[in-house]
Amino acid sequence: MINATDLKNISIEDSSTIPSEWYFNKDIYELEKKAIFDKSWHLIGSQSRIPNCGDTLNTKVLNEPILIVRQKDLSLKAFFNVCQHRGGPLVRKNCTVKSFQCKYHGWIYDIDGSLQKTRDFSGVENFKKQDHGLKSINITSWMGLIFINLSFENVSFPLRNTEIENRVSSIDISNFKYHSRKSYKVKCNWKVYIDNYLEGYHIPFVHPRLNKVIDYKSYKTELYEGYSMQWALINPELSPYKKRQKSNNNAAFYFTIFPNILLNIAPGRLQTNIIDPESPNSCTVHFDYYFENITSENIKKDFDFSEEIQLEDIQICEEVQKGVRSRAYSAGRISKQSEQGLHHFQSYYKKRLSNG
Repeated sequence: MINATDLKNISIEDSSTIPSEWYFNKDIYELEKKAIFDKSWHLIGSQSRIPNCGDTLNTKVLNEPILIVRQKDLSLKAFFNVCQHRGGPLVRKNCTVKSFQCKYHGWIYDIDGSLQKTRDFSGVENFKKQDHGLKSINITSWMGLIFINLSFENVSFPLRNTEIENRVSSIDISNFKYHSRKSYKVKCNWKVYIDNYLEGYHIPFVHPRLNKVIDYKSYKTELYEGYSMQWALINPELSPYKKRQKSNNNAAFYFTIFPNILLNIAPGRLQTNIIDPESPNSCTVHFDYYFENITSENIKKDFDFSEEIQLEDIQICEEVQKGVRSRAYSAGRISKQSEQGLHHFQSYYKKRLSNG
């Protein structure tokens, strides 16, 4: 399945992409889940969506049912949305609760996860409520966003005190307001979608309108441990985003956080993308929109512009998925000038597979 030679990291000048088979092989897909996703931090969304005690987000990560709940002291806790009796669900949608009651047999849990009440359990031996609380999940907040890690071990969060915070320090995205989510089913491996995001090399040919909005000659890629940043100046007259008074603030930043989190930061707007692997040949991409001013007239322009770019990306990514499956393709060379982000991601990816 994996040749040890393919896991070696080589300088970009002499490197090639990962083998084409890794974009559709079922064994590779299963290995990725264990070696990478089970150990990674996953973006859930904005903590502003659950401001009050008992507010609950119901979601799914790696097909695991998850709930996030605001506590009495206004801290956040995350649990598997799984009753410890027979595996029933506690919530089926976003809601506000005083306690959780299993939808199957009615067991009741406090919002701190402790089991409070059972039904018809008199006479059951060696049973203590304190041993049957909800299974908790590692959770943290960063720049107003909620992240979880499914590992049962304590895992440090890697993004604090990073260049991401430095670069966007003048834009307090923690105060941006959540607007909406749009999800797209894409018929490509999750890495095909990430690879495409990681370079601006394709912009002149795939995104003609975006190519006019950004200053392609200013396009830069910066590499860091576990993430990368691409950025470019934008033309404020053609941009759908809020116009900044200072010209050097009219820029777009594109952060890729390993393995599957993308942050698109433009004047007045944060857009987060979560690339959710569904199968070796498909993924779902979730777009969450946050705005500095939720009533801004630019929102529709932003949505229309984003939709245009996303449909262009979906088309090329689905075509590339067919291409990497072709008998005519096995791997490709990498541009030192324009594909540093792709090489950086694939090098980190191979390192994580090796350590998994």
